[in-house]
Amino acid sequence: MIRIAVVGGGASGLVAAIVAAKAGAVVTLFEKGRGLGRKILASGGGRCNLGNAGVDASHYHGGDRGFVRSVLSRFGHAESLAFFEGLGLMTIQEPDGRLFPRSSQARSVLSVLESRLNLSGADIRINREVKAVRPGPRGFVVEAEGGGCEADAVVLACGGCSCPKLGGGEGGLRLARSLGLSVVEPFPSLVPLVSKDPWVRKLQGVRVAAALSAHVDGRQVAASRGELLFTAYGVSGPASLDLSREVCLAIGRQVECSLNLFPEFSHAELEKFFLARLRALLPLSPAALLRGAIPEEVAEVYLAGRAKEIPLHESPTEDAVLGLARGLSAWKFSVCGPRPWEEAMVTAGGVRLAEVSPETMEARSRKGLYVTGELLDVDGDSGGYNLHFAWATGFLAGTSCSGKKC
Repeated sequence: MIRIAVVGGGASGLVAAIVAAKAGAVVTLFEKGRGLGRKILASGGGRCNLGNAGVDASHYHGGDRGFVRSVLSRFGHAESLAFFEGLGLMTIQEPDGRLFPRSSQARSVLSVLESRLNLSGADIRINREVKAVRPGPRGFVVEAEGGGCEADAVVLACGGCSCPKLGGGEGGLRLARSLGLSVVEPFPSLVPLVSKDPWVRKLQGVRVAAALSAHVDGRQVAASRGELLFTAYGVSGPASLDLSREVCLAIGRQVECSLNLFPEFSHAELEKFFLARLRALLPLSPAALLRGAIPEEVAEVYLAGRAKEIPLHESPTEDAVLGLARGLSAWKFSVCGPRPWEEAMVTAGGVRLAEVSPETMEARSRKGLYVTGELLDVDGDSGGYNLHFAWATGFLAGTSCSGKKC
C-alpha cells in the first residue's frame, strides 16, 4: 500500500491528503501550527473567497502562465465546484464572479475539509513541524518534532512566507532547496503600500471606488480598479493590493501611483460632466460642486492642496473646473515600499515552475516529491484566484501521488 506524507495542513495540503486517502493511500499529514487551515479561516475577511467563476491564467503571475493554464485545464471552476459540492458545501457566486460558502463563514469551508479528512483515516499530526525530508528505504524519511515517518511519496504543501502569525515562513522553501529544487527569491504580494505623502495619511479610514495605476521611473507598470482604503501608513484595499506585486519588484526606484476617482468616465466625458455641473449649480463653491460626487473628506483634502489654483470660496471658472476634472482623474502620490510580511496575503516567488510537472505537481528531478500551492512560483490576483490554485494543485498532487490518473 502506498504511504504518503503531506507536509502542511493548509488549503493545498488538506485537498492533497483527502484525495490521496480516498484513492486508498495511507496518509500522514504534518501541520506545524496548533490547527489546520488557519489561513482559510482568515481569507475573504472571514468569509473565505474560495474561488472565482472567471478563473483563467490571465489572473496569475510568476514563472510561467503556460504552467498555470495546464493546471487549470485539469481543475478549473467546474471541477472546484464539484469537489466542494461532494464535500457537502453549499456555495454562492457574487456578481463579480467571486465564490463564497453560502453561510458566509470561512469555518464552513474548513469544517467540510476537516470532516472528510477525519473520515478518510489519515493520521493527522498537529504541532509537528517537519525539520527535514531525506531519501530513505521506501523513498523518503520525514523527520518531525515528536516523531516522523517513512513514505513512498511526499507532498510539500507548506505555503509561503506571507502571514507568519498564521503559519507562513521559509520552512517549506528550505525543505525544497534541501531536496535539490531551486527557488525564485520570495517577496510579498497582495500587500498594502506605504506612502509618506501627508495628504494620503490625512484621509485615514476613508474608502473610495477608484482606478489606480503604478508608475516606475515614469513608466506605467500596472493598473487596477476597485475599492481603495486610505490608512495611517498609506493605502490598502483591492485597488492597491492588485498592483502591489509590480511595486514590490521596483523597490529602490522611483515609484508613483496615480489615482482616478472617476474611472467610469473617459477624460472627455468627465470634463463634460463637470462643466454641466458648473452651469447647473452656479454660483456654488468648488466644495459644493464636488458634494455628492466624492466623499466630503476627500474633496476637502484635495481642494486644500490646490487653494492657489482654485479659490475655495469663489465660484470657479470653466478653466478651473476642467483642471479640477483632470486632477481628480490623475491624483498622484509616491510609494516608498510595501508593508511587512505579516500583512501580505500572498507570497510571490517560490519553487521554479520548470522543475515541476504541471500535470502532476511532481518534481522532475526527484520521483515521489510533489510541490503545491503557495510554495510554487505562482501568485494570483485578489478575488479567490490564489485559493483556487491551492485547491487545484493539491488535487493534482493527491491524485498523482496515490497512483491514480488525473
